[in-house]
Amino acid sequence: MKSITRFLLASLFCAVVNNSSRAQMSTNVPNALSANSGSMTALPDRFGKLAPDSRGWTDPAQNHNKLLQQQNSDGMYKLIGAYKVVGSSFLYGEHHLADIFAPEVKAYNIFISYNTYNQEVEFYSNGNPDKSLVREPGTLDSFIIHQDIGFGILNTLKFVYGSVLGIKDKYYFLEICTGKRFSLYKRYKSDLGYVSGNYVQSELRQFDLEYEYYYTDSEGKGIKKIKPNAASVIKEFKDVKDLSAVVSADAFTANPEDAFRKAFEYLNQ
Repeated sequence: MKSITRFLLASLFCAVVNNSSRAQMSTNVPNALSANSGSMTALPDRFGKLAPDSRGWTDPAQNHNKLLQQQNSDGMYKLIGAYKVVGSSFLYGEHHLADIFAPEVKAYNIFISYNTYNQEVEFYSNGNPDKSLVREPGTLDSFIIHQDIGFGILNTLKFVYGSVLGIKDKYYFLEICTGKRFSLYKRYKSDLGYVSGNYVQSELRQFDLEYEYYYTDSEGKGIKKIKPNAASVIKEFKDVKDLSAVVSADAFTANPEDAFRKAFEYLNQ
């Protein structure tokens, strides 16, 4: 009887220690980025899986940009005019496997960095593996960044320049969805914003990544901005189709790009 009692006490002790260790490990896991964002830059839990949080959808590239700002604790900055700018203006950071396309050249499986502040595309090749060369805005018709789970790039990203869409905007536009009549694009750009909590260095700034959505209509002209909410989308296309049964405010809150895709798929039927 005594041996059984000792066994039960030992088992109970192991269970308490085990649960205590699990609790300690879970409290040491930093907060992850939104699981709804589709971003793999979220920090993993102890099993190597992404730990979701309770926030709604957020843009994965914007998440990555903010993460770089938070990690910038070594005082590194870039001089732009009179400003010392922290963070990164490169979409998802630097050095991504990609393909580039221009009228005079095509290159596959090279490494590029897309600068959303000045719209330059830096690239590396066998001839320049250590120092990047720069393609000025408009010298590429398009480029494709390959999927890279480690950087949070869950799908291939195709960008086309404004002139390809028949407009004069000197920006690259990310294809979200394309159709026989309506297509949706996303434009990224970085601005110089103030660093919160900085009251000493008046010249200190940070790269703030912003984005907007645009659509094209093959029966119209140019490109038009559209807000990522159900009311705006329903109103914008009311003369084409009634989208009230297709999109909802909840759908746009959960994931605006999935909601956009559903709306544009219906419009292109």
